Formats: sequence, structure tokens, C-alpha cells
Amino acid sequence: MSMPPARRMHQSSRSPGMRPPSSIRTAVTLAIAAMLTACAPNDRLETLEGWQSYGDAVPVESTVHIAALGAMNGESTAIEGWVEGVCMKKGCWMKVREGEDEVLVRFRDYGFFVPRNARGRRTVIEGVPQVRVFDVEQRRHLASDAGATEAEIAAITEPETQVVFMADGVWIQGGGLDEPYAPPAPEGPCPLDKEPNVSEDR
Repeated sequence: MSMPPARRMHQSSRSPGMRPPSSIRTAVTLAIAAMLTACAPNDRLETLEGWQSYGDAVPVESTVHIAALGAMNGESTAIEGWVEGVCMKKGCWMKVREGEDEVLVRFRDYGFFVPRNARGRRTVIEGVPQVRVFDVEQRRHLASDAGATEAEIAAITEPETQVVFMADGVWIQGGGLDEPYAPPAPEGPCPLDKEPNVSEDR
């Protein structure tokens, strides 16, 4: 019985210096492009095209997560998230949520306001986080501004310590936003700016 002929091992005729096939070059190019894209800055945060600005808003290069604000008391930074609620009387504050975390955002020196129909929009905000105490009166004031019922307001009986983000500038995404409230005369101090009267609440 004759044995089958031995199979010849295929040897490449390309020398080590020859370029790889175009399919390999294409794959390598795509891989490099993907890595560069992943490392590139977020252009949306730099241009904020299609967003509306309020206060002293300037382009933002990067943001921190809301959950990190408690450890950044007094440090200038920027955050982003979804507008969870807005003061329904003037638009003088809003609550912003990112995942499970939420922060109350106020506006520097009571100097500007945001549209009262901004709820559900994406927002980017620059400013400074502050850890502070709200007394019962201030907490009830916030609840009233948010449209809480009388029963919900009356149920607030204790002061609360929380992080407040004092904004210098705000970006809100999309069109169809109302014009912000414009006071006919300069507003007086906001009730939330006074020192909390904690002793009476205990």
C-alpha cells in the first residue's frame, strides 16, 4: 500500500520588511482610532451646542459626580445631571439628579433664575458645593416653592444638613424653554440665605 504524499508546509514568500495585507492594516487603523476616540475629551461638554445658558455660564471641560460633592466643600467644580425639580414660583433653585444622587442647586447672589419648565432636561452647572443646615422654616419654604401640599409642608418638623451647589452658571439642553422669571426690581435677600434658626427647632 502506498503512503499518501507528505504535505508540504506552506512558507510565506513575504520578507519581514513587507507590509501586511490591507485587511490587517485596516483592522489596526480602526483599533487605534477607537483608542483615540475613547481618550478624547467630551466635545459635548466643550461646545454645548443646542443648550441654553443662564448666569455666567462658560464652556465646561469636565464634570464630577454629584456623589463626590460632600467631600469638596468650597471647591469650584462642575456637575451634570437631570433636572428633577424647579422652584415653581420664580425658578430660583432646582434639584438635579444623577443616578441615585440628588443635590439642591441655587444661584449665586440670587442673581439669576432658570426656566420653570426645565424639569426633565439635561443640565451642566458650574459653581461651588457648600455643606449647610436648613432650619424648619427654610425647609418648608423650599417645599412650598416646589408645590407641596399643606400636609406635606406641616410634616417638616426637623432641620436638615445637606449639600447645596451654589451655581455661577447653568447650561440646560434643548429648545422650548420658557423665559426665566425677571423681577421688576432687584430682589431682596432670599429666605434661604439667612442663618438657620436651629435652636428653636429642637
